[in-house]
Amino acid sequence: MITDLDEAVKVGVVFDKGQAVFPRWFVWHARKYIIRRVTFSWKVKEGIYCNYHFSVTDGVNLFELCYQPHSLVWKLMSVSPM
Repeated sequence: MITDLDEAVKVGVVFDKGQAVFPRWFVWHARKYIIRRVTFSWKVKEGIYCNYHFSVTDGVNLFELCYQPHSLVWKLMSVSPM
């Protein structure tokens, strides 16, 4: 069952030579989740902005994270058990 959220979260990332972004962990409800794998990533153009979405797993759940570079905000968009 997928739970839609759209909540701001703190995310630790690695920027690879300015070409790619790799989320490594995020904090949601005061709990730190370690990202074991990025399963998919995509870009969505919303008006004049482009947002970056990442499907990630901690080995137990599947999460969708969204990075909004125009505002420097990360959001947790959804969570579902694997």
